[in-house]
Amino acid sequence: MYNKPNDSHRRGNLARIRILAPAFYFCLALILASCSSMGPRTIRPDGFNYNQRIADQENEQLLLNIVRLRYLEMPRFLNVASVISQYSRSGSAGIGGDFNSTRSLVGNTGASWSDRPTITYTPMSGQAFAQSLLTPLPPAVIFFLIQSGWSAERLMRLTNSMINGIHNEIGTPGERRQGDPEFKELLGVLHELQRAGALGMHFNGDWPKVDVDIVLPANPRTDSIRRSIAHFKQILDLDPDQHIFDINYGVVREERNQILVQTHSILEMLSNISWYIDVPAEHVAEGRTHSTFIPDDPDLIHIRVAPNKPDGAYLSIKYRDHWYYIEDTDVKSKNTFSVIQILMSMANDGSGSVGPLISIGN
Repeated sequence: MYNKPNDSHRRGNLARIRILAPAFYFCLALILASCSSMGPRTIRPDGFNYNQRIADQENEQLLLNIVRLRYLEMPRFLNVASVISQYSRSGSAGIGGDFNSTRSLVGNTGASWSDRPTITYTPMSGQAFAQSLLTPLPPAVIFFLIQSGWSAERLMRLTNSMINGIHNEIGTPGERRQGDPEFKELLGVLHELQRAGALGMHFNGDWPKVDVDIVLPANPRTDSIRRSIAHFKQILDLDPDQHIFDINYGVVREERNQILVQTHSILEMLSNISWYIDVPAEHVAEGRTHSTFIPDDPDLIHIRVAPNKPDGAYLSIKYRDHWYYIEDTDVKSKNTFSVIQILMSMANDGSGSVGPLISIGN
């Protein structure tokens, strides 16, 4: 027999509905609001996270390729072509009850979230990319960075093989040598002139075909600057009466107002740096690689090796069961590493990004 609920039961159920309904609709509103604003709110944290991870990947890739060159292996580069992140969020809510038997009222809500990033890598290969690795750096690139405030001493040591017949150090085993004493003197004078604001540049032409001149003060403001300028001209055998000097790539000078430089290519620069790396003694003894080059001034870059992953390293990669890394407190090595990355960016115009795409997604 059907029992009609009495008035007290009906009033109790209505009271439950009045109590639960506002909370239920409030939860539903939160779910819908979060779905509508999900996109804008994820831009900042996810953008920063992807930016940091891509930067880490590029740093690790460069360090890995320097280590590969030490073991006489060719470098391989992957470029991050695109990052696509797809988000979805859904919500549900319901309310129900049995007013006849159990006289109960039940509410429920639910939500789900998914993040599906897809990262596309492009192998860097092809003739154009090979040319960017093998072509000597234009002198204008080097002196443009000096003009921008980067250390002239560090850039010249990193990128130059010879300047006006004065040789830089070379770490490659086949032609290993310490630099000429005059080259070290020149680096010191350049540092003094740059610090005093007396090392000027003049650029003419459209990039990348740019002519560059060094411009020295005709009337130095201090005796110290005057002595540095005279020393600079004496080391490079320049005309002492001139203060503007053409910089070109080459070997044989025709006039005494010329500064001729022989620059490294990107591949030469990376290969040369690779011989500054610490390696396990057993790898040298077994003939896997040659001994480390120790220059007169070891402050250009120091890449260390350890059997286990180092704590607090600026950058580290695992290769042949060992960890190669740069200390986070080694400011000079970090500076040199940053300069290398800038030089590589300026040498590569992106035309070498050919080959199959590699997409990695969840």
